[in-house]
Amino acid sequence: MTMSPEEREAFVRRPHTAVLATVWRDGCIHAVPVWYRYADGVFTILTERGSQKARNVERSGRATLCIDEREGAYRYATIEGPARVVEPVTYEERLALHRIYRDEEEARRVVDAGGHERLVKIVLTPERWLTS
Repeated sequence: MTMSPEEREAFVRRPHTAVLATVWRDGCIHAVPVWYRYADGVFTILTERGSQKARNVERSGRATLCIDEREGAYRYATIEGPARVVEPVTYEERLALHRIYRDEEEARRVVDAGGHERLVKIVLTPERWLTS
């Protein structure tokens, strides 16, 4: 059964680990687990500058994100669309992502330790949704 737009919005706003798929230069698929933030109609994934996923997005301009829930009734959302790499990542952006997956104290501890200056954002704009 396909999710309604309201169910889909609620589903992707929960703290799931997703799989980001991009395409290597030779056409093979590169799929890795990621944390993401969904806000203002786009998905944001933080990654190291120069990572394989960032290089793949810079080259192809596309990505797919698969979010699934295995507890209870199996549900998923797969999001396909144009993607771009954006710099810089601010302290506030990194903290917003960590707050989704960690409590406030742990999120601040991790982000206060630094590192966001080495990161870039992959911004994925949904073009096609597949849900169940």
